[in-house]
Amino acid sequence: MTFKTNRYSIFIIICLFSFGHFYAQIKTTETPQWVIQQSYEKSPNIDLNEISYGLLTLLSDEQIHIPKKERYIRIVRKITDYVGVQDGSSISINYDPTYQQLFLHSITVLRNGKTINKLNVDDFQSIRQESNAESYIYDGSLNAIANLADIRNGDILDLSYTIKGFNPIHGNHFSGGTTLNDFQPVGKINYYLIANKTLYYKTLNCDIKPKIASYNGYKTYNWTTTLTKTPQFEENTPSWYLPYQDLFVTDFKSWDAVVNWALHIYQDDTKLSEALKSKIEHIKNSTEYEGERISATLKFVQNEIRYLGLESGIGAYKPFSPNKVLEQRFGDCKDKSWLMITMLRQMGIEAYPVLINSAFGESLHQFLPSPKAFDHVVVKVVDSTNTNLFYDPTISNQFGSYKKISFPNYGKALVIKKGVNALEKIKSKNEDLVEVFDTFDLPTVGGPATLNVMTVYRDAEADAVRTRFKSSSLSSISKEFKNYYDNLYDGVEVLKDPVIDDDSLSNKILVEESYKINDIWIPMVGNDKNINVEFSPYSILDIFYSPDEKERKTPFALYYPSHKKHQITVKLPQRWSIANDNVKVNSKSFDFSLKTKMNRARDIMYLNYEYRNKAGFVKPEDFEDYYTKIKEVKQIIAYYVYIPKSESKSRSFEKSFDTEKITSNLATLFFWIAGIVSIVVIGLIIYVVRSNKNRD
Repeated sequence: MTFKTNRYSIFIIICLFSFGHFYAQIKTTETPQWVIQQSYEKSPNIDLNEISYGLLTLLSDEQIHIPKKERYIRIVRKITDYVGVQDGSSISINYDPTYQQLFLHSITVLRNGKTINKLNVDDFQSIRQESNAESYIYDGSLNAIANLADIRNGDILDLSYTIKGFNPIHGNHFSGGTTLNDFQPVGKINYYLIANKTLYYKTLNCDIKPKIASYNGYKTYNWTTTLTKTPQFEENTPSWYLPYQDLFVTDFKSWDAVVNWALHIYQDDTKLSEALKSKIEHIKNSTEYEGERISATLKFVQNEIRYLGLESGIGAYKPFSPNKVLEQRFGDCKDKSWLMITMLRQMGIEAYPVLINSAFGESLHQFLPSPKAFDHVVVKVVDSTNTNLFYDPTISNQFGSYKKISFPNYGKALVIKKGVNALEKIKSKNEDLVEVFDTFDLPTVGGPATLNVMTVYRDAEADAVRTRFKSSSLSSISKEFKNYYDNLYDGVEVLKDPVIDDDSLSNKILVEESYKINDIWIPMVGNDKNINVEFSPYSILDIFYSPDEKERKTPFALYYPSHKKHQITVKLPQRWSIANDNVKVNSKSFDFSLKTKMNRARDIMYLNYEYRNKAGFVKPEDFEDYYTKIKEVKQIIAYYVYIPKSESKSRSFEKSFDTEKITSNLATLFFWIAGIVSIVVIGLIIYVVRSNKNRD
C-alpha cells in the first residue's frame, strides 16, 4: 500500500501494485488514439551546468484514460555529456504482470537530424527485481529491461509505452498525481487525465491550474509546465517535508470516503480457525487484567509472527486472513495488525486498523484523501478507561506496561473506524529519557585517569538499544563502545567488558562501562604552556546539531523525542576553586541547563547537564531563535580543567590552582587570570603600605 511521487529519475520506473492473471508477454502497438501528441524543444533554454548525470529531460509526458484503465508514458531525453551514455542506453519499465499488460509504442534516437528506430521487442527481458527485498517486502512486479546499442553523446532518446490495468482493489476509484518539476531543470512536463467523474486536485509549492475540457463525453484535466525550476534544498530538512511542486488528484471527496472504502477491506466477519481460537483463549485465560491481555497479544504478534510481505495486487492493501497469518507465522504490517485486532476484539477489547505514512506523516494533511497516501498499518486500542493507545506490531522486543509501550513519531494517521472523517494527530506519550553518569578519577596531574560510565535507557531508547544488543555479540559491543571513546580521548584501554542489565518490566536498560585513559591531559588550545582535561556531555552533543546559517526557508529537523540528562563527576588530584553555577538556555525548540558544584572537602567537581527538545523540527520563522540559543549553549557546554605544564611535573602539589569554565571565546579565561593578578597586586600594595607604617 504505497504512494509514490514521480521524480523522473534516470531509470523509467513506475511502481504499481498487482492482482489477477499473469501477463508476462511484452507487446508492441500503435499509440492509443485518445493520446494527445506533445511537442517539445530540442534545445530548451536550460543551463547545462545545472544538469546531472549528463541527461536532460526534454519531455516527461503522462496521460491516463481512467475509464479504459490505461496509462500512457512518453519520456524524451537528451544526452548532454559522455557520462550520460551509460544510463541513457538503459530502459527499465516496471509493471505488475498479474493485472497489467505492457505495450511498447516507440523507441527512437534522433541524431544529426535523422531518426533511428530502436524498437525491437526481442531486446527486452522481463526480470523480477524486488527493490524492497531487504525490507522483506515482495510485490511480484517485473522490470522490462533493455540496453540499447550504439547510443552516443548528443543523441535524443524518445520512448513511449502504455500500461493497461489498474489495481482491482480500488474498484472504480482513481487517485494519483505527479510532480510538476524535478531536482534538475526539465524542458516540459505534461500530465493529462480523461475522467468519467469529477476529480479533486491540489498543488503544493505552485499555483499551476489545469486546462479543463471534454473528450467523447468525458471530462479532461491537463497540467503543463515548461522550463521547470528546481526546488530549494537545505541541509537537515525533515524527511516528511515536500519541496517539490507536487500535484495530487483523487475522486475521494473526503477522508471518511477513504475510511468507508477501507472498512470493506478490513471486515470483521472472519470465522476463526481452531488454532486461532485456542491462542486467543490461552491469552484470555492467563490473566484477568485487560492491560496484560493487550501486552500478551502485542508481544505474540510482534515476536512470534515474523515480518514478511507478499504484496502482489490487492495484497498491497488487503490483509490475509488472520487464520492464514497464524498458520504461516509471517505477515506484513497489515497482516500482523489485523491479526492483533482480531484477537483483541475476540477478548472484548476495542481495536482498529490505522493507516500511516511512515515517511510523510507530519505533512499528511497536505495530501488529498486517497488510499495511496499511506504505506503502513498499525493498531489503535481503546481500553476500558477510554485511553487511546497506539501499537506497531512490526516492531519487536518492546517491553514495559501496556500504557508505556513506545510508539514511533509517525505524525498524522487515519483510523479505520465508522464515522471517522479526519486525520488524527498521534503524539508520543513517552519521555524516552537517557541518563548518563560519568565518573572520572584523576589521581595525578598529567597522569592517566579512569572513567566509569553508567547509562540508563528508557522507553523507545531502551527498545532501540535492546534490538541493537540482541543483534550483536558482547565482544563487538565492547569494541564499538571503545571506538566511541577513542574518538573522544587518546590512549583508551578497556578495564572490563560492558555490563548490561535489562529491566524489561519497566523497560529500562542499564549499561556499565569502565576505561583507563592514558592521555587525558593534553596541551591547551590557545596556550600550549598549559595542559588541560575537557569534560563534555557527549550524549547531548551526539544529537545536538549547530547550523552554520542564521536564516532558513524550510523546516529544520531535530532528533525527536529527546530527553538527555548527563552528570559528570570528577575526582580531582587536588583542590581547585570552582564556582557554583546554574545556567539555563530556553528556546521555542529546546530547553538546556547546566549546574556546576564543587565539594571542596573531597575535591570533587559535579557537572549536571539536561537537554530536552519540544518538537521534531524548527519552523523557519523560529529558526533565528534556535540559531541564537544554540550559540549560547556552545559557549557553556564544555568544561576544562587546566594547569601549567611546569607545575604538572612537580612531585608535590600543595598549591590550589583555579579552573574556569572555558568557552570557544577565551575572554572568560583571560578575565579570571587578570582578576587573580589584580588580587596579587593589591595584596602587595597593602603589604608595602603596612610595612611603611611600621617603619614610621
